[in-house]
Amino acid sequence: MPLVYCVPAREPDIEVVDACHAVFAEADPDLIVAVGGGSTMDAAKVARMMLVNPGGAAAIAGFDVPHRPHASLFVGVPTTSGTGSEVSEMAVIGQAGSDIKLRYRSAALPFQVALLDPELTLSLPPKVTAHTGFDAFTHALEGYVSRSANLMTEPLSQNALRLLHDWLPVAVEDPSHKAARCHCMIAAMQAAIAYNTSQLGLCHALAAPLGAMFHVAHGLANAIALPAVTAFNQSWFGDKAPVIAALLDAPAAAEGVARLRKRVGLEIGLDSVVPDGAGRDALASAAMRSGNMPHNPRDAQWEDVRAVVEAMR
Repeated sequence: MPLVYCVPAREPDIEVVDACHAVFAEADPDLIVAVGGGSTMDAAKVARMMLVNPGGAAAIAGFDVPHRPHASLFVGVPTTSGTGSEVSEMAVIGQAGSDIKLRYRSAALPFQVALLDPELTLSLPPKVTAHTGFDAFTHALEGYVSRSANLMTEPLSQNALRLLHDWLPVAVEDPSHKAARCHCMIAAMQAAIAYNTSQLGLCHALAAPLGAMFHVAHGLANAIALPAVTAFNQSWFGDKAPVIAALLDAPAAAEGVARLRKRVGLEIGLDSVVPDGAGRDALASAAMRSGNMPHNPRDAQWEDVRAVVEAMR
């Protein structure tokens, strides 16, 4: 059988997924292997599902849409330690001109085999290592404190927090450090296994429109939002608050988050991305429509989210 391939040109949107789907449809594959970061894996997941679920990428989006699985063997090979898409039941793709992204969740979506090899991450530049690693760190923290967390997800989220706090700065400072790369890769996977159930929260509700509206890389968007979101939420962490503070070696969770962000070179405020008030109003409004909001540990109205946005400096 001939080998065919598709290389996504950018973060996945409908156009990118349609291009991948066209390649898949022509090949009628028995085996699909996705090698790359979260963008590549999410594009492959949605394009594959389109093979047996007609209607296009937008039509099959959502959490309550029944999906049929494709018969091919599906293998994910991550080359970053960030999204955890290799074990996630979810995918996210953009829509041109929209302030929100299409979200998918389905038992038909995941890879059947995930191959994790830290050697594949050794060439990742420090900046990309920091962005993707902070995304995984955000998954771990938001998954741990989510209203939907439980006794099965919490140990995975907690261990991922510990590993990323200890090893992400090492991987950023010394990209060739194989042990650091290995620990970050395992942590990203653990955090994603947990958030399959726990879901995420306000930080991801803000990060998605930061990407869709202002073209901020997803991991950087999380880094911009997470300290302020954690400060807003931490009084609602309950018994988990001292656990997080201890894991992050800080007096409180929000301070630990800010310290890690600084250590990996992502101490960037919203002023450099969304300087005007109208843009910030739109950002808060988009976040309120996110499906992540019900899982946030603290209830938030628009005014609360707008205040968090203002604190993202």
